[in-house]
Amino acid sequence: MTNTALLQKRIDDSGLKLSFIMQEIGIKAYSTLRGKVENRYDFTAREIQQICDLLKIAPEDRDVIFFAKDAE
Repeated sequence: MTNTALLQKRIDDSGLKLSFIMQEIGIKAYSTLRGKVENRYDFTAREIQQICDLLKIAPEDRDVIFFAKDAE
């Protein structure tokens, strides 16, 4: 389960636009990305890795953000 608040903060802090992130990870629709960020759909392992690379998320932070037991 994705910790929406932490992921959104990392996206905001990065200065990258969602449209750029979508393009880089191969998601075509904004609603799909929002659905994944908000836990309506799951990220694939490939998408998680690409997001971590783009946002410079360390492995220990990746686990807290993308594999949260209780997400906000």
